[in-house]
Amino acid sequence: MRLSRKRKNWLIISVCVVLCGVTAFILLTRDGSTIEQNYHIEDADTISKVIIEDKDGSRLSLVKKAKNDWEVNGRPANQTVVDELLFTFENMRIREPIARAARNNIIKQLASSGQKVQVYQDDYLVSLGFVKLFKKERLTRVFYIGMESQDNMGSYIMLKGENDPCVVHIPGFKGNLSTRFSAVEDNWRSHAVFKYGKDDIVSVKVEIPNDKKESFELEKNGDGFDFRLLESNRKLTEFDTVKVVALLSSCFELNYESVAKNISDIEKDTIFSKAPAFVFTIKDKNGKENKLTTYSKLYDPTSIAENDEDFYNIFDVNRCYGIHSQNKDTLILQFFVLDNLMNPASYYFKSGN
Repeated sequence: MRLSRKRKNWLIISVCVVLCGVTAFILLTRDGSTIEQNYHIEDADTISKVIIEDKDGSRLSLVKKAKNDWEVNGRPANQTVVDELLFTFENMRIREPIARAARNNIIKQLASSGQKVQVYQDDYLVSLGFVKLFKKERLTRVFYIGMESQDNMGSYIMLKGENDPCVVHIPGFKGNLSTRFSAVEDNWRSHAVFKYGKDDIVSVKVEIPNDKKESFELEKNGDGFDFRLLESNRKLTEFDTVKVVALLSSCFELNYESVAKNISDIEKDTIFSKAPAFVFTIKDKNGKENKLTTYSKLYDPTSIAENDEDFYNIFDVNRCYGIHSQNKDTLILQFFVLDNLMNPASYYFKSGN
């Protein structure tokens, strides 16, 4: 039976459509399975540890203590930054393989200046539905992270066990991923100095060593706080509760700006050898104390004051140094985050006190 011209055309079109569909299905299935199997991590909640090293000798270990509670080299980590890393592991995808001509150069770059990232996950020797027994931590991925791609929309990454690096990105995200794998500890540490819930604080002590009569302590009493002058040990019968609430609110979350680097000998001799400006001590309901001691910071350590006015001009009017009982480093804090704390006792007096 001979087919009409019309039927022949329809048959040819149908065969082409089927062949295109099959080809597309094979390509998508093949690429998708390779990407999902080898690069991204299906369930980032199972990640228990991440070790990052770079060629400058920096090394850090991110360890999961509990859900939303991570440490970096044994110190509290910034959970926001950790969450961004976990999101990256879960959502990064291969965008494209690199050109064969560029392969050797990219591999050399990874070897000379890339970061090595080791990912550990919790696994169980017995896992049957809800029954999970004998938890074990195991190394599941080792990535080598390189520089950003030429269009700055992805990063060169190579998975250990693979022969070729790839351009890896997060679909829908415009930017490279390299900066998310820093091996510098400061980039991962929590900057919290004080962090309390509204019902956690039992007492707040504010000491001013150079003006002891202005030092005071707030002590929890039922639903409120007593106000006690430290020098005379006298409790005020009246004080400005609105200002006290502002002070307590500043203790809920107070962060330092950065860690002080290369403090000059002049500052060590002239600043840290003298009495501190303020000492803040907070005690929580578990009896744990948290102390912050602040010192003035020179704006220009090389300046020489010729008169009283010049002397005050050499101090940094925006920042101060801080020594924190939970942190071995000298910190830099901005005054605006300390504003509600750095007030003398008389600031809270009501008329008649």
